This record gives sequence, C-alpha cells and structure tokens, in this order.
Amino acid sequence: MSTLSIFGWIFVAIDFIAAAGLALSRDTGDAASRGLGTGLGTALAALGAVAALLLWVGRAPERALLVIVGSVLAAAPVALAVTLTVSRQGLGLIYPSMRTRKVPLEPSPQYAYPDAAGREAAIALVMNDYAKLDTLLRATPAPDLSARDERGQSLVGLATSVAVSDGGRLVELDGLRLLLAAGARPRPDDYGRDESLLELVARARSDHARAALEMLLDAGLSPDAPMNDGRSVLFHPYLNPNAARVLLARGIDRTVHDTRGGATDWSPVTYQADLKNWAAALVLLEGGVPQDHATPPGSVMARVIKIGEPNITSDDRADPNYIALMALVKR
Repeated sequence: MSTLSIFGWIFVAIDFIAAAGLALSRDTGDAASRGLGTGLGTALAALGAVAALLLWVGRAPERALLVIVGSVLAAAPVALAVTLTVSRQGLGLIYPSMRTRKVPLEPSPQYAYPDAAGREAAIALVMNDYAKLDTLLRATPAPDLSARDERGQSLVGLATSVAVSDGGRLVELDGLRLLLAAGARPRPDDYGRDESLLELVARARSDHARAALEMLLDAGLSPDAPMNDGRSVLFHPYLNPNAARVLLARGIDRTVHDTRGGATDWSPVTYQADLKNWAAALVLLEGGVPQDHATPPGSVMARVIKIGEPNITSDDRADPNYIALMALVKR
C-alpha cells in the first residue's frame, strides 16, 4: 500500500502543477479561452485537494481503501490528458468511429498548371532548385509565364511567396529574379484569389521582402494596385514599415481615403494609428501622408487617439515609434 500511496502523491503533485499552469496562463488567447483555463485550473486544484485529503487520512492501515480512492482520483486527470493527447487511437479504443482508417491516397491537384513545363517549374520553385528552373525557362517549350494553377496563382505569385517566406534564405529571391528576367510581368492578382500580390509583399516580415518588392515594382507592378477590398495597400492591417518606405519612394498615392463607411476622412496614418501599428504610422506620416482628411486637419486623428487612450499600454508608451508619432501629431 505504501507504493500506491507514493504514486498517489506524485499524481497529486502533477494535478497541482497543471492547475497552476491553467489558472495563471492569462496572457494568451481571447477572454473566453482565458476564462476556461482558469475554471479548469480551479476544478483540477479542487480535485487534487480532495485526493490529497483522502491520501492523508488513509495513512492508517485500516483505511487503506481511502488510499486507493485518493490515488485513482488523482490519477484520473493525468490518464484523461494522456488519452486525449497521445493519439486518436486512444479514444478509438472506446469510439470505433474515431479509429484511423486506411484511405486510398489521391494525387494532389496542387501546382496544376495547364502545361507540363509550368508544373515542373512550380516544383523546382518550391524545392529551391533554381538551376533546374533556369534550364526549364531556357528550354523549348518553356513554361507558360501567364498560366495559373488551380488556386489562380501564377509562377510569379508562387515565386514571390517563396521569396518572402519567413525564415527564407536570400537565395530564394533567385526564382523570382529568373522569372522576371525570362519576361514574366507581375500582375496584381498573380498570388491568387484570396490576396493581391502587393498585399503579400507589403505584409511580409522576412529580411529580404523589401528586395522582392523592389524587384516587382521595377518589373512593372504598380504601387497603387489596390488590395482585394479596393483600398490602397497602405491600409493593410499588417503593413511592414520597410515596405511602406519603398512604396512611398516609388510614388504611391499619399492622398488616398479609407473607403469604409463612416471612415472616409481617415488616411492610412489614421488607420495604422488606430490599429496601434506605431512604426508604420510614423513612416507614413514622415513620408508625407496626411494625418487624416478632416476639416480642420488632424481633428479625426485627435479623436482616434483620444478614444484609444484607455487601451494604450505601458509598452506602447515606451515604444520609440509611439513617442515620435505622438510628438508629431500633437504639435
């Protein structure tokens, strides 16, 4: 019975550690998730406390049954967590419908360009095989540079996605460079139906996204190409400050208005400040984009700042971009 008691106390300790983790994890997720975590942590702590009480009271030989009950009670949450997280096969022992079935594999339609050379070029891009891509572009027949796959994405769109991927290497710009050198011309919808090509590069955070953007603009992509919602890319909610600098240097329209109902007096600066994208808002304001389009100028921006004041955190106030932005708009 002493061995069972030791295991029971170990499970109690695990319960309390898990309960503390659930109850104290308040910095991630939405309010509902945090509330659920706190509730589960409280319930688990109560269960652990009951199990600990049973183990303590059951120390006497004549109360061995309490040790068994306490150990089972303490081990139950651990057993449930293991069953749910190890694999679907765990619950499959109880629920046959959850057992993994062998399903015949079907060929993926991805990269389904209409020409064989286009499909090979797409595979070369995603495999970073730029020597093969160069060979394909020089061959006859060469890939159709205007073709699109099943997602509506062209080879330029695919190459741009590869070039700006997070954690990518500088060499991954070579695919886009080869396609543009072969005569491909970027179009606003090259990335497919869900997002415009300019949106993709304007929000990218990789170290060489700026170089990819400059390459596309040099090849003819207009900085004023609209997003899928019709607005200027300067209104992108994840606008990269480096991309904003490039777009401003390439002559993007600084006078654009927000087209959302009730926000037509907003400029990109107003929009980015409302989202607390301090760095992007500062770059735009310093680059000549007006605070807003209100009469008198700056009145809408002042209202946005006042309304958002309760949500400004200490981290925001310590951000050099926030400090510099506020110094400019409050002059």
